[in-house]
Amino acid sequence: MRTDPSMMEPLLGTFADRAPSGDGLAADRSLLPFADAVPVDVEAQATGSGRTLDLHDTLQARRSTLQYGKAPVRTDLILRWVREALVRDADDWGLDDACGPLEAFVFALRSEGRPAGIYRVTAREASFIAPASAVGDPQSLGIQMEFADGAGIVTVCANLDAADSWTGAHGFRLCAVRASMALYDFHLRCQSDRLAGTVFGGFIGASVRHLIQSDGVTRHPLLSATYAHPAS
Repeated sequence: MRTDPSMMEPLLGTFADRAPSGDGLAADRSLLPFADAVPVDVEAQATGSGRTLDLHDTLQARRSTLQYGKAPVRTDLILRWVREALVRDADDWGLDDACGPLEAFVFALRSEGRPAGIYRVTAREASFIAPASAVGDPQSLGIQMEFADGAGIVTVCANLDAADSWTGAHGFRLCAVRASMALYDFHLRCQSDRLAGTVFGGFIGASVRHLIQSDGVTRHPLLSATYAHPAS
């Protein structure tokens, strides 16, 4: 069956549109702060297992899994890898001023070296914002209870308000692409260091809205990943 090209025009037109759908005043609004956040020094010297795979071998060996070992993971490493991914995003895209920087939240449920809890990470800084007990039941973080079995979860957020004020729906699409690239950057770094995990879109932001100050507009989770030692 042949498709009439004119039927695609409305859909293609939405990809060409750059008109904001909101009030365009995102620059006048600020992200909700974290008054009790405790700065964390992300150790540049933190190293992994010492058995790091190169990109080719990482891609060959990569497996998405929800089967995890129970040992804690070094949170300093996770924070460092997340921050490095966000730095690369900021440098490569150069869009932080136009549609806002990405930020990530690390839910370190089984943590080595630092307290289990929620950490906020940007390209510039990292901070501890709440203990793990504040989450309650970790199964509330994802649509599949297996996500909570990992040592932790990383979710990447974007400022959709700023993105819309910049170029409307196109701004959202770019935020989604940037978040995906940054999250996979982190995920593959974990895999290269022989950690396990899976990328998923079913993070339930509403369960921790009060903890990560997510209003779904100025700070909205877009993509997440689990991390853990592999099951033995």
